[in-house]
Amino acid sequence: MLTLSSIGPAGYGPSHGMSRADWPGCIQKSYRRRWRIWIVGVLSHTIGMFHRAAMAPIADRVMADLNISAVAFGSLGAVYFYIYAAMQIPSGTLADTVGPRKTITSGLLLSTLGALTMSAAHSFTVMYLGRLMVSFGASVAALSIMKLLMGWFRARELATMTGLTVSIASLGQIAAATPLALLVIWVGWRMSFTTVAGISFALALATWLVVRDSPAKVGLPSVHELEGRPNSRVAPFRSPPDLSLARRFKLVFGNRHLWPLFLVGFGTYGAFATLVHHWMVVYLMQTYGVARDFAANFVLVGAVGMIVAAPVAGFLSDRVLQQRRLPIILSTGLSLASFLLLVLWNGGRPPLVALYPLCFIMGLGCGGIPITIACVRDMVQPSIQGVASGLVNSGGFVAAAMAQPLFGYILDLGWTGEMAEGARVYPLEAFQQCLSLCCLLAALGFLGALLIRETLHRDSH
Repeated sequence: MLTLSSIGPAGYGPSHGMSRADWPGCIQKSYRRRWRIWIVGVLSHTIGMFHRAAMAPIADRVMADLNISAVAFGSLGAVYFYIYAAMQIPSGTLADTVGPRKTITSGLLLSTLGALTMSAAHSFTVMYLGRLMVSFGASVAALSIMKLLMGWFRARELATMTGLTVSIASLGQIAAATPLALLVIWVGWRMSFTTVAGISFALALATWLVVRDSPAKVGLPSVHELEGRPNSRVAPFRSPPDLSLARRFKLVFGNRHLWPLFLVGFGTYGAFATLVHHWMVVYLMQTYGVARDFAANFVLVGAVGMIVAAPVAGFLSDRVLQQRRLPIILSTGLSLASFLLLVLWNGGRPPLVALYPLCFIMGLGCGGIPITIACVRDMVQPSIQGVASGLVNSGGFVAAAMAQPLFGYILDLGWTGEMAEGARVYPLEAFQQCLSLCCLLAALGFLGALLIRETLHRDSH
């Protein structure tokens, strides 16, 4: 908890017209309020993470109800990642100008409308429109939450809170696995999305009522004043006035050390998101003949692997190995090994029991991706770290956007005409070819890791 000892040097007085006697009360109010704000903010991001993975458990039902092909269904998953990648820099700008409260609330309302549109869709066009709205709504939350963390939490708490935020938000992916599959079985996929729309709307109201952009919005001193640093400035997404947008882009896109980092996310997360977030349930149902809710368990296992991987990999990088490059190589190596085993073992159909550790390892393989952002901080000057982070972070979303419909296209090429309950049934050989695509992506991620320059404890500016 914040104490008087954290206020600053003797003689430093509080702002906002408060006496020093009022200072402990302000500290207590700020401490209590920030946790409420954080909880609501991270729950709003959980909705976006849910939508990221929510198409997998409903794949065959959507294809049957809308009478669409696998490549068309793949495009429904891909649009989320196209939008998310394109919105990396604009969403940071919105957080700086409009503010996190309005940005997150607007995003949740748009996601609510999108989920309702999807639930009522009886054509591919309407379904795609709903998915577009959901994607835009989900894309603005993450950077706004980071803005809230920087405004309400002390500098020495930011790394811990960032990791905790990522882990809890990832619970949305777990909700989009077995729980969603069970809900689909009970009430159907349309009513399931109507339910999610209701939850999104409730969170929009909670965000508007609870979240405030900064302590100053509620008459409290800033976190920098509480730390005794009243003159500090934290503007993670704001460029200095003497550096134009064109100049920033030139410095970032011309930095050859950033592209291997981009490639890590492009390959590793691209492979994971394409299979686990989108095609895993259909692959298991049609290859192994298992039920929908059972197949969704493997999506859940992969999500748990990701949740575990991020803090573990960060701890290894900072405290144990004290390196950036080696943990990323180890993570991407795990990812590549798991996909190779999946595609080569028994012709793309390994024993079902082996899929539990394989899916978990696929999730673990994504653990090196957050470390790439730490590399960005080490590699570029502060004035362009926002754009550089956006470039690196967009890699996985770009790959998923490209690979998910390509996965469906390969399935359609291998389709032999078999149908079941209105949905296409694909042979094992077609799935094996698609899994080879995931292997290729994972190999690109591993190659990117090998090309990374070690940055920890180096002055690279």
